Amino acid sequence: MTKKHDVIAAEYVLGLARGRERQAIEAMVNSDAGLRRSVERWQEAFASLHVTGGESPRTDSFQSVLGRIDSEGSHLLGWITQRAAEACWVAMGEGVAYRVLREDPAAGRRAVLIRMQPGAVYQSHSHEIDEECLVIEGDLHFGDLELRAGDFHVALKGTVHPASRTVNGCLLHVTSGLH
Repeated sequence: MTKKHDVIAAEYVLGLARGRERQAIEAMVNSDAGLRRSVERWQEAFASLHVTGGESPRTDSFQSVLGRIDSEGSHLLGWITQRAAEACWVAMGEGVAYRVLREDPAAGRRAVLIRMQPGAVYQSHSHEIDEECLVIEGDLHFGDLELRAGDFHVALKGTVHPASRTVNGCLLHVTSGLH
């Protein structure tokens, strides 16, 4: 038995694995004796638990918990979730702030949201690697180039952006190099 078997078995017995994932585990249980033993151990462990107070849990309690996990999201291994309500915005200049979504040191890249207030201007800057920008809302101007919601812009390595400005404000998703 491996630690991986133990985690898979616990998720299976607790009902956390559902749908295709559950079906895949069931197929593995039939062909993998170590995983089957781990599932049996978890089933025995949970069967021996008793509820204090002499009252049995409601049959819909577990489904209610799973529903809440599904609706609110959960921290799963291999997944990163950031809640908008918990965002930490950092000022970049007057009327300009950013929020780091993800940094990938191995790739030397980071993804950020940038919010510019109406009338804000951000200074000219150069690009050490390609910079990708998706305008989510509002308007963004580089000289005569005007970008609107849904427009995608790439500044290639070695280029220099003129100062960027917005008339009505904007929200941008930008992927660039780590500084």
